[in-house]
Formats: sequence, C-alpha cells, structure tokens
Amino acid sequence: PAVNSHRSLLLLATAPDEEGRLRQARDGLKRHGRILARSGVVHGPSVVEGDATRYANQALLLASELPRSEFADWLKSLERHLGRRPEQPTCVIDIDLVGECDANGAMTWQNDAKLDAPLFQELVAKVLRR
Repeated sequence: PAVNSHRSLLLLATAPDEEGRLRQARDGLKRHGRILARSGVVHGPSVVEGDATRYANQALLLASELPRSEFADWLKSLERHLGRRPEQPTCVIDIDLVGECDANGAMTWQNDAKLDAPLFQELVAKVLRR
C-alpha cells in the first residue's frame, strides 16, 4: 500500500522537563510514516481526575502504510524504546492513536475515550485545520 494510505491522529505526552522525548517520539514515528501536521506543545495538568502531574502535550497527523492494529502495536513498542515502563508511577512518554481521517481531514474512526478532554479535542482540531 501507499505511504499515505492511513492518516493517523496521535496525541503525545511527556513530563514538561522531559520535552525532548516528544522530539524523540516524532523522530521514531518517521520510521513508519510522514508527519503531515503537528500542533504546538501545550503544557497542562493531567486529564486524569486526582492526578496532579503536569504534562507537555502535542497532537500529530501522520501518514503511514501500517493499518491501525499493526500501527497501534508498533506505537507501544516505540513507547517502550523511549523508556516507558508500566511499573513506573509517572509516564515518561505516552503516544496514543486517537483517530484516523481521510485525505480531506474528515474523521473515519476515533477513540472517544481518548478525546474526552477539551485540551485533546483542541490539539486534534489544530492538526486537522488546513
């Protein structure tokens, strides 16, 4: 399939003092696709109730040849490569596949649970604007 056959919407998050991991994640993502658009980095509190951790967040639109299930699995391996460990109390890098869209930016699939937070909706909207 062509490199542009799947357009994935991703949300990335890391601790503000680890913002270099966002760059490392973007560099890693380029191994399986091409970044079509990205939002700025936004610092804010966790969207999880009761979690006082602050995060640096960013949304990306990535064109990839991998179908969703393979891509989602590969994202988890990229997180592990970048230092994410399930036993750690704080998440050093989070890369979530939150949606797919067509070439015109219309959503064809989305993970509603990941898009509940207004911050995440705003970041995704920024990468879908033309």
